[in-house]
Amino acid sequence: MTTRRFVLLVVALAILARLPFLTVLPSPDEAGLLIVGGQWHDGTSLYGDYWVDRPPLLMALAELAAGTGGVVALRLLGLVAVAVTVVACAATAHRLAGDRAARWAAVAAAVLTVSPWLGADRVNAELLAAPWLSVGVYAAVRAVEHGSLRWSVLTGAAGMAAVMTKQNHADAAVFAVVLLVASVIARDVPARRALAMAGVAATGALALAATLLLWAWARGTDPAALADALFAFRLRADEVMATDRSESADGRQYELLGRSLVSGQLLLVLATVAAPALRRCRAPVWWALSAMTLFAAASVLAGGSWWSHYLVEFAVPVSVATGLIAARTRRVVPVVVAYAVAAGVVGGVLIHPALTTVDGAVAAGRMVGRVADPGDTVVSAWGRPDLVRATGLGSPYEHLWSLPVRTDDPALREFTRVLSGSDAPTWVVSNGTLGTWGLTSDTAERELKRRYRLVAGVCAYRIWVRNDVRRPVPERPAGVECVRSSGLR
Repeated sequence: MTTRRFVLLVVALAILARLPFLTVLPSPDEAGLLIVGGQWHDGTSLYGDYWVDRPPLLMALAELAAGTGGVVALRLLGLVAVAVTVVACAATAHRLAGDRAARWAAVAAAVLTVSPWLGADRVNAELLAAPWLSVGVYAAVRAVEHGSLRWSVLTGAAGMAAVMTKQNHADAAVFAVVLLVASVIARDVPARRALAMAGVAATGALALAATLLLWAWARGTDPAALADALFAFRLRADEVMATDRSESADGRQYELLGRSLVSGQLLLVLATVAAPALRRCRAPVWWALSAMTLFAAASVLAGGSWWSHYLVEFAVPVSVATGLIAARTRRVVPVVVAYAVAAGVVGGVLIHPALTTVDGAVAAGRMVGRVADPGDTVVSAWGRPDLVRATGLGSPYEHLWSLPVRTDDPALREFTRVLSGSDAPTWVVSNGTLGTWGLTSDTAERELKRRYRLVAGVCAYRIWVRNDVRRPVPERPAGVECVRSSGLR
């Protein structure tokens, strides 16, 4: 079998492995992206009527999915992302070390973008950024080969596309800079040519960024407000998470490490980082792959929430490095990757049933949706966009996730204004009290109890309806799982 056919076979198998997850319930993040993307217009908040700390290219992809099939369309975009990542990683490894490297890079990329242990069963920003990272790495390798300015433009544009999908994903830029500097030191690229390449790459990146920002601005997303959301907000949020660290967040640190180990990813990450210490692995590309992997590690650690899908960020450098290592050894890589494949299959069998089970939040959303009238609205307190989406209703409160509430509305002043105003939601669904995570909730609680009545509950979720409206009492559905992981952020 030719290498090209082998890589295509790997792509097909990766797609088959993801098909069982094509129609499972959306995660909170997936649901939130579809809600925001589906109504992006010139509205009252950053993206239409909602606020989210994510770049415009990601929201454009969410809008595309929301307009062409919702959850299934988003999962299909995930399949495309996996296919492009596998092919680009294989092409890079082939360029550097031949057929064997390409084959093992393809297998590694498939595993690291599909394994449920790494949160790759859902479609998050990390997965949608992966193809841009893989194309950026391939373009950088091609650019350095012959000092190509054309490939340098693509390197910059692909790197910026990754950042415009997930703002901390500057991994391809790190790879390109280290590769270029190391190539100059090794005298593979003249210094003057390297400066020209860097300038052209920067021009490509800035041109793409300017195009996306102007396009988003034309649709109502203010550039200054976007900059605050993407960068200044993250600094504020880091302070909030540092001072209000929950036990669940602390537990996810160990879960993240455990998932990386169980999946087999951790061994490949360590091998990639350690490779430049070996005499035969000191070519510029090894330094670049190691730097890219270290940057991914720093990015994951700085995320603060420790969600498993952060681990997808390692997929591109680790996959290419795995292929290069496989070209030099006949035993180590096959054993590790074979284990990773087996672990991924076992993980899929174990995790899939949980993803198809309705938890309390989704059950509460469906209960509201069944008795709501057209024109009703709902607020989830706090942080379950999948609850809002399950109702089929809009929300007058701009925050769908919990972290923006904790960071920018900790006294719940804006939330209280919504409850007391003419745009008050018809329904409010609370997970316990409004004071979760130490929010200052006394005024909001009083307004909730003054203007709403409690009509139903499921698991820990309380369903409130506004006093001036009459709706049937929501009935609890059967088969609800009250302990499923929520996936809040």
